[in-house]
Amino acid sequence: MGSPNSLLAITVSSLIAAPALAAEFDVGGQVNRAVMYVEDGYAAGYLGVGSSTEFYHVDNRNSPTRFHVGGTQRLMEGWTAGALVEVGIYSNSSNDVDPDNKSVDGDLEERITDAFIDSPFGKITVGHGEGAAYNTGRLDYSGTGVISFRNPALIGGNLSYALKASSYKRKFDRDGNFTGTESFDLQEGDNNRTSISGSIRDYNFEGRHDRIRYDSPRLGPVTLSASAGHDSGSDGHESILQAGLKSGLRVPGGRMLIGLGYSVATRNADELDQRFDPDSSVDPDITTYGGSISYFHNDTGFNVTLAAINREEELTTEEKTGTFTATRSELGQFRYIKLGYRPSRHHAFDIHYGETRNRNKDDEKGSVIGMGYVWSPTEMFDLYAGAKIHSFERGEWCTSSGRTCYNPEYDDIKIVTTGARVKF
Repeated sequence: MGSPNSLLAITVSSLIAAPALAAEFDVGGQVNRAVMYVEDGYAAGYLGVGSSTEFYHVDNRNSPTRFHVGGTQRLMEGWTAGALVEVGIYSNSSNDVDPDNKSVDGDLEERITDAFIDSPFGKITVGHGEGAAYNTGRLDYSGTGVISFRNPALIGGNLSYALKASSYKRKFDRDGNFTGTESFDLQEGDNNRTSISGSIRDYNFEGRHDRIRYDSPRLGPVTLSASAGHDSGSDGHESILQAGLKSGLRVPGGRMLIGLGYSVATRNADELDQRFDPDSSVDPDITTYGGSISYFHNDTGFNVTLAAINREEELTTEEKTGTFTATRSELGQFRYIKLGYRPSRHHAFDIHYGETRNRNKDDEKGSVIGMGYVWSPTEMFDLYAGAKIHSFERGEWCTSSGRTCYNPEYDDIKIVTTGARVKF
């Protein structure tokens, strides 16, 4: 975590070498456990029949349990080399549990495996880690990120919205004549299934991946970054290019953080000898752009944070013609505002609202409204609590044949979380 009080820091200096060979090693990490109380109306078939409340004992993925080891060594005046390895140890992840799986298998995940050289001309990093645009949309002075993080799906993401009994479908014959309305059956309920993760997303520029990254020295108040890499994850990305800008500066009455990011991730076919899509006019690139701004007022501790991220992805031929995917969205939009109060380093409060429009289909909105509090009596310990309400709306959508049009309505999901983070 980087502070002398929270890490075991060991400085090793050679007895016979020049000072240029001095090395510093850093070992540390944290454990972050929480209890979630959920009211979601969940039941078999996602149709809202059965128990609606659950308790979960989880690892808080807003800032998960992790362990890291790193080291730096001075090469010459102004030049430093180093490496960092960080592993996440997730036991019952807060974004994986649901009523059918209150306990899930633990997960060991590579977060960072980096080597770097830092010089007066900038910093070059190679390995698995953050791209140049990563977290430019997550800058935040509130001090409540452990409970009110920018990605709302990290707490409760696998929980599904229950369909209300008022949901219905409109039916038409092959000539387009309206024939009446019907209730959803079990299978059609599944076609309208949506989880928190499926409804809201903050589009954080492809996450961590294998890349080479360059960060400029500070140019006035600005640092510029660029990276190139690849990731063969679930989205099928093969190459990722990113650019980012971050700035911290003093402004009247306080200070401000500014971040801007842009990325292009190219999708490839599963087989190397095939094109991405049978239609050569389909653009294989996913473009993500946006950023965040956070202002802190020094005299009062009040702060405000804004974020806006867009993600553009052209539909494939299969998605354009599929029975249930024909109305998929090509532009997802995330918007976020947080109002915070941090009178001292020991206390932090916030209220926040976020929404993602057209995450899956056109004319839909996933939103969250919540609040959080963090008490930090020391640098090594945080006690926190928060509450939030997730909502989801989807406009009428029709199958590609036009003979069935769905009008789903969903119950809100309410989550209260309290926990503790201990750093070492």
